[in-house]
Amino acid sequence: MPRNSGVTLAALLFGAFATSLNAAEPPWSPSAVRPCDRSCLTGIMDRYTGALLKHDRPALPLAEDVRFTENTALLNVGEGILWHAKTEPTAFKYYVADPVAGQVAIGTLVKIQGRPALVAVRLKVERGRLLEIEHLIDRNVQERQLANLQTPRPGLLNDIVASNRTSREGMIAAANSYFDAIEGDSGKIGAFADDCERHENGIQTTLTKEPTTGMLTSGPPSKTYMMTCSDQLDTKIFAYIHKIRPGRVLIVDEQKGLVATFPLFVHDGSRRGDTSGNLGMLINMVCLETFGIRGGRIHEVEAFPFVQIPYGLGDGWTPGSGR
Repeated sequence: MPRNSGVTLAALLFGAFATSLNAAEPPWSPSAVRPCDRSCLTGIMDRYTGALLKHDRPALPLAEDVRFTENTALLNVGEGILWHAKTEPTAFKYYVADPVAGQVAIGTLVKIQGRPALVAVRLKVERGRLLEIEHLIDRNVQERQLANLQTPRPGLLNDIVASNRTSREGMIAAANSYFDAIEGDSGKIGAFADDCERHENGIQTTLTKEPTTGMLTSGPPSKTYMMTCSDQLDTKIFAYIHKIRPGRVLIVDEQKGLVATFPLFVHDGSRRGDTSGNLGMLINMVCLETFGIRGGRIHEVEAFPFVQIPYGLGDGWTPGSGR
């Protein structure tokens, strides 16, 4: 056998191997790219929640550097309340999906260990894998909250007609105007429709038919909750909120006219205009706050779950937040 026959044989084998690889891997083509549209994102959310209910972590397409928080705490996927407790779904669930940002969220009522709980889940998807996972959970749900937590309002579910659609930039601006209006104690700053109806943890807190206590569990009913979103803010009802930073306007669902935000509310114990020196609420709070936007105006505000954390702590995602 010739001295270089081994080299020749190796070359032949390598050539055959390369040919088989080429046969298995088609050449790059832009037509092979399949973007993850709204249906794709909601399907990934369903896959995630299905695995969550079954406690089946291996079923998930996790990115190697996936980041996961529950109630702002940084955990490993598979830890936390929802991954350990017996959780059952209910009929109350709405999706906010954004193919441009590759993000999807749900707001839902579930049963944890047989008791109602309000839950928000956010996913960031990159090339079919989960890059970010965020859970917010409130298990302190009272009977009076449940009436508005049976079926989501139509404004959270229905597609909007083309004539009522707002540009992506306009929807983001409208959502941010809500936070600006709270900080400015002025409804004129916000992009509020006259029929803007706000729900907080299931409780209707604007345009009520009679005086109510809102989210409060004590004290006399107030006519403030009978007002519009705009007029109510003019009363400085939220003057105890020092600031809302960051607003985290993250998910813009142009098909449904929804914007999902994950704001951090900072309460520093003061109240704008109060010089008495009395110390009020000294806490931070996070939630999912969803805005239904049509014709450039906010018609629905759905805010839950409210998760209180110690003053000074951040949202688990934004460096330096919380103070």
